[in-house]
Amino acid sequence: MTKILIVSDNHGLVKELENIYFRHKVDTEYFIHCGDSELTVNHPILEPYECVKGNCDFHQFPKEYFFQVEGKNILVLHGHYHNIKYGYDMLYHYALERNCDFVFYGHTHFPSVNQYHEIVFINPGSILANRGIRGRSYALLELNGDSFKVKFYDVVTGLALK
Repeated sequence: MTKILIVSDNHGLVKELENIYFRHKVDTEYFIHCGDSELTVNHPILEPYECVKGNCDFHQFPKEYFFQVEGKNILVLHGHYHNIKYGYDMLYHYALERNCDFVFYGHTHFPSVNQYHEIVFINPGSILANRGIRGRSYALLELNGDSFKVKFYDVVTGLALK
């Protein structure tokens, strides 16, 4: 089993990223940031995270990050270049061309996990503030072969959200 922690949209908040990392560093293999950190690429708190560029990032982060885990292809991006606020179609076709199984994205500030056709889309929500629901969140994906489980957590308490 592989654990992947996913965060997004901290918009300059540092202590929260640090707390999340230390809360999960012992049992998590990957730390992913889906953009809008508003930090510099060499900021020490981002060292354990693979980061992509969001629409509010003005430093040299990559636009996307692609990796493979347990035979699954995973694409990480922010979502603003693919009009994610208007649905999955554009991003779905982009991910399909890259043979992706999972897409991690941010931008909407709304935590969600949705399977759209054969691709699973995961948005961890925002570390700063979620839209449409209360609180601040991040996600933890557990991959185990062909099965997976996604849990969302409260940024402040670290407790699982229902």
